Amino acid sequence: MGYILGALGAILLSLLALGYAASGLHSGFTKSNVASMEENMIILRMQTQQFFNGTNYEGLSNQVAIDAGIVPEAFIKGDQLRNPWGGDITLSPDVANGTFSIEITNIPQVDCAQLARFQADAWAGVAVNGGEIDASDPAAVTNACGETNTITYTAR
Repeated sequence: MGYILGALGAILLSLLALGYAASGLHSGFTKSNVASMEENMIILRMQTQQFFNGTNYEGLSNQVAIDAGIVPEAFIKGDQLRNPWGGDITLSPDVANGTFSIEITNIPQVDCAQLARFQADAWAGVAVNGGEIDASDPAAVTNACGETNTITYTAR
């Protein structure tokens, strides 16, 4: 009987250790997704600005950006633009204001605040779930994020 209890205890401890390891692995993937997203957002913004230099971004669309080779490979899934969480990425011009936007959907709450604050000074505006935010205010950003989120970055 003592051996059985000892074996069950060892199995239970092993399962707990496995659970902690899996939790750490998930956290690592989340951080990796955020870092990848940030890195590729810099590339996408800069490539779009350079490609459309001297224009008002008229004609910008996902397909034009893919065809022009200005979209990071990590965002291209087939003929669609996707983010690391499987959501859409949509590029669109605001010709009247000479800006363009990058909309990212399906962002989990745990990553929303960090992404919404990403390079706050580099964007003309940032909106979370349709509401413009002050990306320099951590509390406001955190409060704007829900369970699943859409972030829209506006650039000149």
